[in-house]
Amino acid sequence: MAKARAGSCPTVSQNERAYRRLKDDIVSLRLKPGDALNEAGLCAELGLGRTPVNQALHRLMHEGLVRILPRKGVLVQPLSMDEFAHLIEVRRLTEPPCAALAAGRIGEAALAQLDAILAARPDDLDAILESDRLFHAVIAEASGNRVLAEVLAGLHGRSVRFWALSLATGHHLAEVAEEHAAIRDALRRRDPDAAAAAMTAHIDSFARTLASRLA
Repeated sequence: MAKARAGSCPTVSQNERAYRRLKDDIVSLRLKPGDALNEAGLCAELGLGRTPVNQALHRLMHEGLVRILPRKGVLVQPLSMDEFAHLIEVRRLTEPPCAALAAGRIGEAALAQLDAILAARPDDLDAILESDRLFHAVIAEASGNRVLAEVLAGLHGRSVRFWALSLATGHHLAEVAEEHAAIRDALRRRDPDAAAAAMTAHIDSFARTLASRLA
């Protein structure tokens, strides 16, 4: 591997490394909602300096995943029913129309990607979360609307902790596989109404499952 050139900024990769590691730990619930984070402890654990860790925490704050309390420290953002309800509202407003757009524009390469994602059937939490992200990202890209795809990527980032929690319900993963297959089938038929309906059913299933977990 080539060494960084003199004068280049070595903290770029460190910033990204800190961000990805902390985000992975938060969204997979290894760092639990309400956990207090010690910046010095994070630096020691990650083997990084204070600057990349601090910048990573600020990125996570802007994504709604941590709360920085001046002179008090950092907390993993607690999960709340209000936030969950708001996320579901926004998903219902954005994802079914996105699926409808994709049904009219999706190509064979994107359909093949969806087939591969559905066939993979990962069995550990990190891989399941990544598989779900990819499934929805392929559909968002297939919509042909770059702005909508960017909005949905941010929305997914804020929803993923709730999604991880819903997987603790044993039957839900099998339900999700069936729902994803129904979305893929509607897209393959180039049927916008069916794609939107299948996406709505998927969101509603997620809402019901998680509401029972948070009740």
